[in-house]
Amino acid sequence: MTKDFWYVFECDYGARTQEKPFIKAILNAFDKDNATHVGIAINNNPYCLEFYVSVNIQGDPIHFEKWLKSNFPEKSRRVNIFLQNMFTGNVITFVEESMVDLIITEESMDKVFILPERELFETAKPQYKPMFKNDSRVFISHSSKDKEKIVNPINAYLQANNIGTWLDSYEIDYGENIYLKVNEGIDNSELGLFILTDNFFDSSSGWPITEFSAFFMELMKSNKKVLLVNAGVDDSKIHTLMKVYKYIMWDNGNGLPEIANAINRQLKA
Repeated sequence: MTKDFWYVFECDYGARTQEKPFIKAILNAFDKDNATHVGIAINNNPYCLEFYVSVNIQGDPIHFEKWLKSNFPEKSRRVNIFLQNMFTGNVITFVEESMVDLIITEESMDKVFILPERELFETAKPQYKPMFKNDSRVFISHSSKDKEKIVNPINAYLQANNIGTWLDSYEIDYGENIYLKVNEGIDNSELGLFILTDNFFDSSSGWPITEFSAFFMELMKSNKKVLLVNAGVDDSKIHTLMKVYKYIMWDNGNGLPEIANAINRQLKA
């Protein structure tokens, strides 16, 4: 029977100290004859910071697999990093538990981790905090025929006023399931912005009405908001469920400030 089993666990370079309990647990649970290597591999390339925990098990790996599943189930998914890949980085093997605290620290250490942990680094140098992407709080429902002249200007104006939007042309890529992505956008948004035009109610495109129905059902179950923009549709075409909402006039773009103001009021409510 083969007696050489290699395990590699991808970890977060910027939060490396959280892996110390995992490494210590392996060292304490498996002796040197069973786990012939327990160590880490570090890539300090600032364009590709990497940190892996590696374990070599001799003999039957079933016990290790069961131990892993019982004690660290989040570690059960491993990556295809092989032995020859590991030694392109800085590899350190732990002989005993006390080494873990000496090597894995939140501060930078020459020839080990050349950068400090993320939180320590950003606290000391706040100018380097990442520009996190803001959540999409507003789902924009529309007819694709209105995208160029109405929808894109609305989206650009809202983003310029610090309002995170969900717009299909930016959120759905080729090959992705449109139905699933739209429902994901509805689920994750707090407000549905519906751009009402003659195209919106065109029976040849059922998406806008379907989106409104889905959002209305979510509204009944949760605290989601609805905002309607009348961009040139006759009142007679507006569905009964929509008529209970007061709408904003598009007015060839003159209504943009009021749209943004209304969204901010709704999101704060």
